[in-house]
Amino acid sequence: MTLLKRKRVLAAKIESTPGTAETLTTAEAAFNAYDVMIQTETEMEQREGQGSFGMRPSVAGGYKGKITFKHDASWDGTATEPAWAETFLPACGWVKSGQVYTPRTEAPGTNVKTLTMAVYIDGMRKLLRGCMGTFKWNCPTGKTAFLEFEFTGVWESPTDTAIIAPSYPTVAPLRFASSTTTWNSVDLHLESLVLDSGNTILLRESAGTAAGFLAAIVTNRICTITGNPESKLVATQDRYGKLLDYSEHALTFDLDGPTNSKITIAAPKAQITSISEADRERLVVDDITWQCNANGSTADQEVSITFTAAT
Repeated sequence: MTLLKRKRVLAAKIESTPGTAETLTTAEAAFNAYDVMIQTETEMEQREGQGSFGMRPSVAGGYKGKITFKHDASWDGTATEPAWAETFLPACGWVKSGQVYTPRTEAPGTNVKTLTMAVYIDGMRKLLRGCMGTFKWNCPTGKTAFLEFEFTGVWESPTDTAIIAPSYPTVAPLRFASSTTTWNSVDLHLESLVLDSGNTILLRESAGTAAGFLAAIVTNRICTITGNPESKLVATQDRYGKLLDYSEHALTFDLDGPTNSKITIAAPKAQITSISEADRERLVVDDITWQCNANGSTADQEVSITFTAAT
């Protein structure tokens, strides 16, 4: 049977116990994900033979895999956060309080979560369990904002399984427009911004399992924001001076949603760690990387993602 790449559906469910696979149904596949790929990253141990250059049969190492996909930053502007945020952000270490998500320094458990994830591909299912991941939140000016996710988990053998047919969300995605985008209270006129959650993911080894792994865990993060704002005179914003004196300032931007709803991303202590001159169709711009530093003595407040419902 020939398999078509476009005939694939992503499903994901938060695990009650990290690393223990959950049962997936159409209810767990109500996402508008695209560019979905799932790959095994199981390493084969090579074994040299004797008497010639010939090799003995290789042996499989730990069973692990990776899922990558994109998802629009969509939201209907209600008091309920979208399914993609409720599912994927906690498995990237970002936890909700009210309508605000912030990163946590925690192992999976009460707040941070792991996922069972599967890709149904035109009659075949590939599944990972114990998944955690990292993301990049891409905001091209005037266009649809979208997230690029990368999840690592424990690989399970594929099975021939009929593709599922969930009810997909119909809400329109949010645009990076009508935005208040500032650093140190100075407007940034730019082509795009990217928030990188910067997670380091480790699969926890365990000789007590057939896979050789228990589940994934986030062991570190360095959140950054990159953008290319128009250059400013020193009198307006001395960016090179602020690079050298280690200045930290608030960086905020938001996405315009349906019926006046917004998603706001804020880094209270954003520090320029890289700046270089560039041009955009002969317009002088600065390619900048801001590191999202700790907010003083307050832990886990480097960045926040706030969903503000329509009023």
